[in-house]
Amino acid sequence: MNIHNLRQTPFGNFSIKIVNLLGRKYLLVPDQAKMRRVLLKDIVRLEGVRNYTLIHLTNGEVMISSRTLKVYDYVLEGADFLRVHRAHLINMKCLYDYESDCMFAVMQNNDKISISRRKRKDFQDRIAVK
Repeated sequence: MNIHNLRQTPFGNFSIKIVNLLGRKYLLVPDQAKMRRVLLKDIVRLEGVRNYTLIHLTNGEVMISSRTLKVYDYVLEGADFLRVHRAHLINMKCLYDYESDCMFAVMQNNDKISISRRKRKDFQDRIAVK
């Protein structure tokens, strides 16, 4: 197996990083005493709750990480993820629709994520809607 480190963060004892393994990109997430490997395409969104991050997966599972959303935002920069709110980082490949009148992103699992006023332009630029 060939693992190439693409981007990792200097935060904390365990490095959260993206690795390329056999042509697939994985996020290595610390899970208690071990590192858990999650396909990037399986992550719908990440939600910051105080000093924890909830990682919502396409199969409905929710992982809890003791790292902040800021750490994941840093690591996932440039990997089709966009911070749309202080507490939400979404996978743009899992974006199903958006409600332009009240600015909600609708994800493929039917979660509605509020898009903050400050992040609205970034979101609209990313989906090429003006």
